[in-house]
Amino acid sequence: MHDGRMVRGIVAGMAVWGAVLSAALAAPGPEEGVRFLQDYSGTGRLGFFANAQDELQEERYVTEGAMTLDFDVVSFLERWSVHTRFMLLADLGTSVAENLPFSPKETVYEFSPFGEYQRGTWLARFGWNHACQHLIYKDNDEPWYTVEGSNLPPDVYYNRIFAGVGRRESRPEILREAFFGAEPARPRVVWYLEAGGYLRSLPGMDGESLHGGNDWVADGTAELRLLLHGAKRWLLFATSRTQVLLDTGDELYARELVQLEAVFDSQGFGSSVYAGWHAFDEHPRDSKEGLVELGAEFYF
Repeated sequence: MHDGRMVRGIVAGMAVWGAVLSAALAAPGPEEGVRFLQDYSGTGRLGFFANAQDELQEERYVTEGAMTLDFDVVSFLERWSVHTRFMLLADLGTSVAENLPFSPKETVYEFSPFGEYQRGTWLARFGWNHACQHLIYKDNDEPWYTVEGSNLPPDVYYNRIFAGVGRRESRPEILREAFFGAEPARPRVVWYLEAGGYLRSLPGMDGESLHGGNDWVADGTAELRLLLHGAKRWLLFATSRTQVLLDTGDELYARELVQLEAVFDSQGFGSSVYAGWHAFDEHPRDSKEGLVELGAEFYF
């Protein structure tokens, strides 16, 4: 039953985006300025965790992999574009089989259509996130996510609208162009701020079906990258990623990741290696507080 309502809600949302896109294309302007599917970009990341604080973190977080694909669906009026983003993330934790080093413990997927406006050195965005998170049950006796009496909700899905603003270099492919181009601009600080609101209902769906126990009302995120060292073929950044969430009980939850990242100019794509620390994380379901993360990323 929920699946049918979810499909109808997604179809309704896509219909809204279709109306917005049609109106944009009908706006006055040179016909040759409208371009369809002219570009795409993506990132891939693999991280390893250490310094687990409790049994639950040991079970859940050993490695994490994520892939994001961003398609430029249509661009028009020189500065406007509409994108469709797909993200898939998988967490692997302590193995439940003798012949495997670790086992999958969680999958997350996200679908995000959004509009983007770029002018000069900055960009603005507005869009919609549809996300689903699933804890994977593979134990014979009891689910791993019941250890220490945590009883985490195994399935969470939500819809969120958002708006953001920041420097153009907050897009990884633009960062590569700006810092490794023929005449690199190399801004000292790259920043991006975003605010989001969680939808409590959609046509054909009730509030309970949207959250599955994830009682968020609104959130805000801030990402700051400070350039510590810039060479011809590589860069060193210090990064701070902060998130604040507000739930239906008017409680605030905060998360903070600090990270050092070395970015390299590779043939046809960018790559980096990083070391990070989840300084604090009050999220009741996905807390990584205290974990040290080491990993690598590439983007194109």
